[in-house]
Amino acid sequence: MTSMTPTTYQKTARIIASVLFVLLGFWILHGFLVAMAWAFLIAIATWPFYSWARLKLPRKTPSWVSSLLFTLLVGALLFGPLIYGVFKAGQEAMVLGQFIAHAQREGAPAPEWLQHIPFIGNWLTIRWNSNLATPEAASKTLAHIDSAFLFRWGKTIGFQVIHRMEVLAFTLLTLFFLYRDGRILGKKSLCLIRKLLGTAGERYALHLVSVIRGTVNGLILVSLGEGILLGIAYAIVGLPDPVTLGGITGILAMIPFAAPPVFCTAALFLIAQGMIIQAIGIVIFGFSVLFIADHFIRPVLIGGAVNLPFYWVLLGTLGGLSTFGLLGLFAGPTIIAALLVAWKDFVDTP
Repeated sequence: MTSMTPTTYQKTARIIASVLFVLLGFWILHGFLVAMAWAFLIAIATWPFYSWARLKLPRKTPSWVSSLLFTLLVGALLFGPLIYGVFKAGQEAMVLGQFIAHAQREGAPAPEWLQHIPFIGNWLTIRWNSNLATPEAASKTLAHIDSAFLFRWGKTIGFQVIHRMEVLAFTLLTLFFLYRDGRILGKKSLCLIRKLLGTAGERYALHLVSVIRGTVNGLILVSLGEGILLGIAYAIVGLPDPVTLGGITGILAMIPFAAPPVFCTAALFLIAQGMIIQAIGIVIFGFSVLFIADHFIRPVLIGGAVNLPFYWVLLGTLGGLSTFGLLGLFAGPTIIAALLVAWKDFVDTP
């Protein structure tokens, strides 16, 4: 310690203090880190659209006005599906409650179409009738599903919805300031990265931004397209509520292998209704859309800059989802793409 000069001591102390303050900052803000991460993700992904929209506004428009307008637009796009989902869940809960009350009062024999499901139709019909066909069997089967249970279930769902809306509200609040001060923040961040990691770090940071945009576009836009196409197909073959089915398909399409159960179940329903050709068409069309999107469009959008193949996109998505939850759908492929860029740069540099 005595051999250290005051200047060296001060530099070391400054580094230690900086690290401690960063850790304290993370500790204080840990409850908001998810919302902040979503805000940064959305801001980076939508910045080109925000810049384009800002140019369309009158030249003297204050930056906070354009930031507020674009934040409200993003909020409408995010809150809209959430509100629609809550509304549909409420409707389905009412239908479920009416079905339970009717089954306990008069019984609920299996619907005729159930036995037409291939391979398992007869088994399902027998199990349904043995548990729900008579009031006595239905009361015994549904004894644990009473009004108190439905109330507790609804209360739990309500708390989860409120929590998600709180996260979304803080995300939009952070997003507003990122839009307003994004240019200054971006320049200062690049200066910090350049000071810490040199020009290579700055190059990685710029590439990471493009990877994030590609990841968001590859997951959200492609999944949205899949949901729209399959929603149209659901409507053509006459499935009930094709908008909701298409929305569920689009949401699950962001997760590998999660969308096929939706249109395969829809195909079973069509077969039970005697619509075999329509069922085959839905299955073929669904797998064709997913194959083209997952093997050609999505890898190009997510990993085009580093030629990220489907295998790494798949591992990054599944690994990110298991590690970080829903946020990992975007963080996983982004981290894998950045890792491959760093590895390629290291190998190619003499």
